[in-house]
This record gives sequence, C-alpha cells and structure tokens, in this order.
Amino acid sequence: MVDDDRQKRVLITGCSSGFGLLTAVLSAKAGFDCIATMRNMSRADYLRGALKQAGACAKIEQLDVTSPEAVRQLVARYAPVDILVNNAGILVMGSALDITEEEIRRVFETNYFGAVGLTRAVARQMIEAGGGLIINVASLAGLVGHPFNAAYAAAKHALVGFSRSVRLELKPFNIDVVSVEPGYHRTEIIRSNANLTENFYDKQSPMFEYNRGFLKLMLDEIVPRAADAERVAKKIVEIMQAEKRKPHYVIGKDAKLLTIAKWLGLTFYVEKWIYKYLVRATRRENRRAEARGRRQRSDNRGQTKHKPAGASRRTGDRR
Repeated sequence: MVDDDRQKRVLITGCSSGFGLLTAVLSAKAGFDCIATMRNMSRADYLRGALKQAGACAKIEQLDVTSPEAVRQLVARYAPVDILVNNAGILVMGSALDITEEEIRRVFETNYFGAVGLTRAVARQMIEAGGGLIINVASLAGLVGHPFNAAYAAAKHALVGFSRSVRLELKPFNIDVVSVEPGYHRTEIIRSNANLTENFYDKQSPMFEYNRGFLKLMLDEIVPRAADAERVAKKIVEIMQAEKRKPHYVIGKDAKLLTIAKWLGLTFYVEKWIYKYLVRATRRENRRAEARGRRQRSDNRGQTKHKPAGASRRTGDRR
C-alpha cells in the first residue's frame, strides 16, 4: 500500500448480521476506515446500534453483490480500497434433490460470483495502488461438505479454490489473498437468516423425513453448541493488522477436528457419526409428528362430538 500513514480503508460485505456486522464494528474500533455494506438497508439499525455501543464509526452503504453495476459504482466511489472482506453469503437448507435450480443459482450468485466480482473490481485498484489485502470468508462446509446444504458447500468450496488460485496470480503485485474457513458459529445464517428450499416440506419427496430430521438436528444439537461468532471477527481483524499471513485460516474446534480427520483419512468415520445422528433425529421428529397428528385427530373428534344440534350438514361439508 502506498501511504502507510493513511488510515487504511476496508470494504466489508454482508454487514447486516453475524461475521460481517462484528467485523465492521471491530475494524472500525481498531482504527480502520470501514465501509460496511449490506443488501437490505432496513437492517442497518442493528449495525448502527452496535457501532454506537462500541464507540466506533463506519460508513454504511447498500450493496447487492450480485449486481455488477452496483459493485462497479461502489468500488469507484470509495477508491482506493486497501482491504476487501468478502463475507456476504446466504444459505438455502434442504436436500440436493429438493432444492430448485433457481435456488442453487441464487446461492452461487451471492456466495461465489459476488465475491469473485468484487475481487476482480478491487484488485485492479490495488494493483495501481501498489498492494492490498483480500479476505474471503469461506466455510468448513467448503472443505468437508455439508449434508442438506450441498449448494452452500459447493459455493464455498469454489470460493476456497478461487482464493488459493488468485492468491498466486496477485502475489507479484503485493496483493495478499487469504481465505477464512470457520466451523459452526452462532450467526443468523444458521438461525433466522437460514432459508428452507421451496420443496423442503414436500411429502412426495423421498427426502421429506430426512429434511425435517436434519432441521431438528441443527436446531437441537448443532446451533446450541456453536461457538461465539466474535472469535471469527477478531481473527479477521488480526489478519488485517498482521505483517505476515497464512494462505488460509481454519477457525473453531469443530473445523480443526474435521480437517485433521480428513487429513488422516478418517472421513468415513465422520460420515458414519453424522449419519447416525441424522437417523436418530429423523426418527425422533417422526415420533413427534405422529404424536401431533394423534392430538389433532382427537381434537377434531371432540369438536365434532360437541357440535351444536342446529349445525347444518352442508356447513360441515363446506368446511
């Protein structure tokens, strides 16, 4: 970077919640000139409140990373960008048999092509400026796969591959490219921001019961045990401040254990363990659904039994 005395400018995507929001707050607090972007500006108050509480300031801008024109305009407005954090991402949960082609494309447009487009736009500025840093927030899912989130895992896998490839391409221009690969952390992408596939509850699908079982497994077992998301944001800010950086960072105990298992050739045992818990959760959810059905049928019989004597048969037929 040309001027070491100048406040370094960082552009972060996906700042309405989770890693993006926390990274924006911590980077602004650390003294960076932070440009925090999000697609849905109706959620900007969450970030404003977090910044105010931290005593930090950042510029908040709307950005749909899937719009090349929006990307071009924003990058031009804030040139030069010293650090880019490609964090924006969406998750559409459901089996690979039930997710629609449109949903798959939507995941890739945000999680992969959005990051690629921003990287290409910002890298040209960085070459002219004499250097820079690009941090791509990928996922453990991109390293080991993720059942019932195949599109998400595939897009993150592509992002990891892109990061490691373009890292070498941009090295002669003093541009560092780093990928961050967190495991499960408590962010909205696995809670309120998680989307279910259009056909998630299609009872005609052979995956219906397993879709439902995996959702319960996520809600009952995985989300409550997820790590604090601030750990990832702190690591991203540490990477921004570091003089020397690794090509990628695996973050979280689960991520580290699973990558070690993969390296040792123990993936089969990991899959066996996941399958065991999936089947157990599916059976448990089936029992719950059957119990709910019995209660509903019992309630319906009770309503019929106590129906007023004057009620007409035709009214019942219309119902």
